[in-house]
Amino acid sequence: MNTLDPKSSSSSSAAAQGLALLAGGGTGGHVFPALVVAQEMRRRGWSVAFAGKAGGIEARLAEQADLAFHPIEARPLVGRGVVGKLRALWTTLRSAGSARALVRRLDARVVLGTGGYICAPAVLGAWLAGRPALLLEPNGRAGVANRWLSRWSKEVLVSWRSAEADFPTAVRCIGTPVRPDFFEVQPLRQEELEGREERRILILGGSQGAAELNRRLPPVIARLREAIPSLRVVHQCGERHAAAARSAYDDLGLGDEVEVIPFISDVAAAMANADLVLSRAGAITLAELCAAGRPALLLPLSVALGHQRDNAAALVEAEAAELVAAQESPEQLSQRALAWLTNASQLERRAAAARSLALPGAAAAAADRLEAWAGGSSAGLSEPPKRRRSAGPSTESQSSEIESTPEPASDGGVH
Repeated sequence: MNTLDPKSSSSSSAAAQGLALLAGGGTGGHVFPALVVAQEMRRRGWSVAFAGKAGGIEARLAEQADLAFHPIEARPLVGRGVVGKLRALWTTLRSAGSARALVRRLDARVVLGTGGYICAPAVLGAWLAGRPALLLEPNGRAGVANRWLSRWSKEVLVSWRSAEADFPTAVRCIGTPVRPDFFEVQPLRQEELEGREERRILILGGSQGAAELNRRLPPVIARLREAIPSLRVVHQCGERHAAAARSAYDDLGLGDEVEVIPFISDVAAAMANADLVLSRAGAITLAELCAAGRPALLLPLSVALGHQRDNAAALVEAEAAELVAAQESPEQLSQRALAWLTNASQLERRAAAARSLALPGAAAAAADRLEAWAGGSSAGLSEPPKRRRSAGPSTESQSSEIESTPEPASDGGVH
């Protein structure tokens, strides 16, 4: 891992007239952290724009966040044949030229890629335009796109120390940028849980839903409702899977008992109203679980190259979550969930363990790095707080000991 020295600066006003370009998309996990960083940059007086795929989730979310959106073209490289890879490479190179023109036209002082193949042209375009580009890697092990793009980036901001060795460029461990409202969720308390019969489950399949969870979990919920008639369930299923998910609950006679929602825009509020979360193990979802302090049974996506299992290791080690095996039956999973839901002290303990892994300073740390590479930063670069315990051997603490702030080289500013 390459390291550099800290850069000090006098005032955030030095960067107040600049524009930062953020790029990423395909899934909410590649967009939500960018929006959190954008909010922090705006708070510091920056202008922020977003680049991504036209019609993608990033276009809709950027519009909702009142960010100027600039469509760029790209094709996925992973999982394609030889012809598909050649087409993707050609599209990326051609789009990189367009992105270079965009960077220069916007006079972007710094570019941040937040994941997904769509950010490749923006990062390459920044490099071609002579502007610094940084990457954000929230997974316990780096994704394919970020590994490749790191060669054209000044620095990679990682959430877990286990990802540091995956990159040939400068790396800084900062945690995962999460919206402030997750940290405002009230903790689960044994006394409050024991004072009500009702229990609440939240099912999250990611921003696009998960067809497997939509098929697998309704029988589990049916068994749980037999044991806990007052059980309330909110199931986020994805736009494409809404009809199938509703049908699965209807077939079990639960159509009026389970709230099936295609997309949850306020996940923090949904977590605030949950005692237990059943979820995939995407990096952003896990960071949000920690920030909100909610225990979880995690069902990792088996085709995610092991990333979701790596991501989940920290929560499992802290006893904030448990992994659910793909072969686990509805009866087995319902019994496990029931044991959690009927033990208020265990729910409180696991919720507290989740929150102990939270790192609220990640957005500020990312903004610090963007400002530093752009040539100006706020007075006193902020450091995220230290964790209160190790996050486990396979996915180490996000920031048990923050490294020195790298100093941008002389060619890191605007050209």
